[in-house]
Amino acid sequence: MTAIALSDVTKRYGSVHALDGVDLTVERGGIVALLGPNGAGKTTTFELLLDLARPTSGRVEVLGGPPAAARGRVGAMLQSAGLPEQVTVRELVRLVGRAFPRAVPVDDVLARVALTDRAGRTVTTLSGGERQRLLLALALVGEPELLLLDEPTAAMDVVSRRSFWAQARAAVGHGATVLFATHDMTEAAQVADRVLVVARGRLLADGTPAELMGEDDLEDVFLALTEETSAAHPEGAVR
Repeated sequence: MTAIALSDVTKRYGSVHALDGVDLTVERGGIVALLGPNGAGKTTTFELLLDLARPTSGRVEVLGGPPAAARGRVGAMLQSAGLPEQVTVRELVRLVGRAFPRAVPVDDVLARVALTDRAGRTVTTLSGGERQRLLLALALVGEPELLLLDEPTAAMDVVSRRSFWAQARAAVGHGATVLFATHDMTEAAQVADRVLVVARGRLLADGTPAELMGEDDLEDVFLALTEETSAAHPEGAVR
């Protein structure tokens, strides 16, 4: 079954093409990396999938239907997400869980992300890595079928990253599909089952890390693809 389908999707902001004729299908299950430099169109893709924006042209489907119809089945962890400072971790996870038709018990989801001992603390007391784990808890509490993660490990140390991806893989074991945006090529190669390389609003490559690398390093492949696209399309940056 299909988790995500984009058919000839274009999104324009004035004269800038944030997405330019993207065709993409992601089947359910597994972890998929959306790999691209800043301004590649990754954020715009997430906004379309979450029904926070509409395509200028083309069709977007999430879990077999329009994005708006899938809201209760999708969890998201976004860079732009703000957190209320004076509520406790447990209160916030419980509150968000009420928005979903089938919420995971609060203590269970806190245990999954190793925040049990922080449950009674206010958000303002959390470290950067703990805040990232809290955002993951908020994304997981609805037992989502699709999990969208935007640069999810940016504030984490090595140990926290390993724990984070173990939890993401566990979510896949519970039936979720994970799509994460990153510009970290090493992380994409280590974590993802499939890598989508994007630049300047275009999908440049699609395959497993091994398929894309061949005998080369993924960084070399990435740089070759994105530099070629930049040379061919020198117009303004996208989101």
